Amino acid sequence: MMNVDHREAIRLLTDRADRIGTQKLDIQNAFGRILGEDVTACENVPSFDRSPYDGYAFMASDTKGVSPDHPVTLAVIENIKAGQMPQHKITRGTAIRLMTGAPIPEGADAVCKYEDTEYTDEAVTIKRSYSSGDNIITAGEDIKKGTLIARKGYPVDAGISGTLASLGILSVSVYKRPVAGLITTGDEVTEPEDELLPGKVRNSNRYIISAALKNIGIDTVFLGHANDTTKDISELITQGEASCDIIISTGGVSVGDYDLVPDAMEECGFKILVRGVIMKPGMACAYGIKNNKLMLALSGNPASSLTNLQCICYPALKKIAGYASYDHEILRFKLGTDILKAGGQGVRFVRGRSVIREGQLYLDTPSAQGNVVISSAVLCNAYGILSGLKSPVTSGTYIDGFFV
Repeated sequence: MMNVDHREAIRLLTDRADRIGTQKLDIQNAFGRILGEDVTACENVPSFDRSPYDGYAFMASDTKGVSPDHPVTLAVIENIKAGQMPQHKITRGTAIRLMTGAPIPEGADAVCKYEDTEYTDEAVTIKRSYSSGDNIITAGEDIKKGTLIARKGYPVDAGISGTLASLGILSVSVYKRPVAGLITTGDEVTEPEDELLPGKVRNSNRYIISAALKNIGIDTVFLGHANDTTKDISELITQGEASCDIIISTGGVSVGDYDLVPDAMEECGFKILVRGVIMKPGMACAYGIKNNKLMLALSGNPASSLTNLQCICYPALKKIAGYASYDHEILRFKLGTDILKAGGQGVRFVRGRSVIREGQLYLDTPSAQGNVVISSAVLCNAYGILSGLKSPVTSGTYIDGFFV
């Protein structure tokens, strides 16, 4: 399909994106990975009734009618530390001293803090009444057995890691990290470590695309650089087919004499799904599929390739990586800077950095937003969506946008 709407391009890719398989990992190595299964609690947390304070456990009925003027004194029959089980049972007129986290002794149904009492090694004086259940953390108060604690398709964060450990779950199913094979093209491109000869440009796309993919949990391997021949490009595509889950190329997708990547894709058996998206920057592209494997051919212009990758391809790539929520979450931003060009045909995606001012979400955009101005992406973490707006768009205007 030639020059499709950006929403249609996203749909075409996500409809054909297949989630990668899963693997078991120990919880120490699962942080940041995408859960491949729902996780339910296999036991209560805590597994026993315990004290939230350093204090005393006793029968609440022993404090009925107690006040500062009419206190009650109870005999202290034991001293319990956290992790230590009580050896005695509470009976009328007795109390057990216990530390924070210690188990509630049998027969006790209330706890008071040290600072609310007067005490010696042998006795404690309580100066107010308590009800049954006061100051007791009950078994399962944090997590009840059978509770869903984490959903499939969401990243393992610190809270999930700690919760799994508290339940004694030592390994968990996560999605494998997809591997994207990167191809760069163009006779004019040279590697950063090589001498920059006249007429040459350094290969920044390799590093731009790799970093953007790692940000969403996708590993990369550099398949190589192809000169402007269909043969060279086809050889690298074939190599990527055999070893990678996704193939991503940069360069060679416009309409010039040496824009040969779409031809090479078809020569290798890829069906072209999209040949250009109505957007700025990043219009030049070609997306193809073969045996359920996607190839994303992006512009050679650094800012164009990054914009197309993050604005159009990210949802499909996140779906492949296992994310349950992979679509862009559209938010309302207030522009913090003027934008001189609003769009024209199709949609314009403007890079920017989100900031909070006076409780308001702002998008500050660099003044330079051209196809080759990759420096404008430095510290940017969001895009604004400009569609149907007349130029210029002034500071203070509300626009839609999303984080990346």
